[in-house]
Amino acid sequence: MPVFSVQTVHVESYKLNVTSQNLLVSSVFSLNVTAENPNKVALSYEPSRFHVLSQGLVVGLIRIPQFHQPPLSKNVSVQTRVLFERVNVSEIMSGSSRKEEDGSSSKGAFDIRILGDVRAQVRVFHMTLPMMKVALDCDLSVSESKFSVNNELHSIRWSHNQMV
Repeated sequence: MPVFSVQTVHVESYKLNVTSQNLLVSSVFSLNVTAENPNKVALSYEPSRFHVLSQGLVVGLIRIPQFHQPPLSKNVSVQTRVLFERVNVSEIMSGSSRKEEDGSSSKGAFDIRILGDVRAQVRVFHMTLPMMKVALDCDLSVSESKFSVNNELHSIRWSHNQMV
C-alpha cells in the first residue's frame, strides 16, 4: 500500500467573521504531502477532490493535483490546497469533548472525516493498465494540543506528522 504523510501545513489566507455567538473562519491552507510507493510498479493519479467533514457537515475541500509515483519511491512531494469557507469554529469546538477508549473525556479534540475518490493507473514495464477508481474514507482525530498558535493566528504549525 502506498503511504502518504503530511509534512507541512501553511495558512495562505484567512478571514475571521465574529458574530454575537459564533466565530466563522474562511481559509486556504497549503499542504506538502510526501508519498511513498513500496511497490515494484509505478502509480499515476488523476487530479482529485476530497470533502472534509466535521460532525457530518462538509466544511472544506481538498484539491490534489495529478501526480506520478515511480516504483520503490520514497520522497515524491505533492503540493495541495485545502479550502474552508465560513466554518463555524465555535460550534465545532463546543462539540469537541469526546470519550477516549479508556473512558476518560478528552477536551479540545474533534473528529474530521475525509471522503472522496481518486482515479489511478498502474504502469508495469512501459505498459499502462486500465484506470481504476479508489475510494477514500478516512477518519482523523485532531487534538488542540497538537497545534501551536503564535502571534494571534499569524503563524500556525502542526506539531507532528500524521500518517494517512
